[in-house]
Amino acid sequence: MINLLHFIHVYGQAGMFLIVFLESSFVFPLPGDSLLFTAGLFATKGILHIWTIIPLFFFATLLGSLLGYEIGQRVLFLNRFKIFRKLVSEHHLTQVHDFFQRYGKVSLLFARFVPIVRTFAPIGAGIGKMNYADFVKFNIIGAFIWSTTVTLVGYFLGRTFPGIQHYLSVVVILVVIISVLPAVLHFLGKRK
Repeated sequence: MINLLHFIHVYGQAGMFLIVFLESSFVFPLPGDSLLFTAGLFATKGILHIWTIIPLFFFATLLGSLLGYEIGQRVLFLNRFKIFRKLVSEHHLTQVHDFFQRYGKVSLLFARFVPIVRTFAPIGAGIGKMNYADFVKFNIIGAFIWSTTVTLVGYFLGRTFPGIQHYLSVVVILVVIISVLPAVLHFLGKRK
C-alpha cells in the first residue's frame, strides 16, 4: 500500500493529479478514493489547500476518463484485425454496447464510487459506443460529485476530529471497505 502522506509530501499536486488521471484512464487501479480522502484530511493541517485540490482532482478525473473513452474506441478499431478478435470477441463487444445503451448514464455516475469499476467504466463506454455527448455530460457530473464529495468528507472529518491523522491507516482501510462494499453486496446478490 502506498504511504499516502509520504507520497503527497514527495510528489505534491503533480503526483496526485497523475495518480487520479491514470486511475481514470487506464486499466490500472490505483488508490483514488484513499488519495482524495487523505488529501482532504491533510488540507485541514495546512499541508494542502482544499479549494486547490478539489479542482485538481476534478480535472484529473475528467481528462483521464476522456482518455479512457478514446482507449475504448481504439479497442474497437483494433478489433477489425484478426489477431485482436481473438482477445475481444464480437459477443463481448455486443454485451458491452447493450449495457452502455441501457445503463451508461447512471453507471458513469455510480462507477466513480467503486474502485476498479471506476477504472473500467470510461473504457467500457468507448467500447460500448456510448453517445459521446452523453458520456461527456455524465462524466463531468460524476467527476464533480466524486472529487468534491470524497475530498470534502476527508476535510470535514479532519476538522471534526483533529487527531484523526494519527489513525490514518485504519481510516484509509475503512474508506476502501466502504467504497468496495456496494460491489460486494451486488455480487453476493447476483449469486443468490
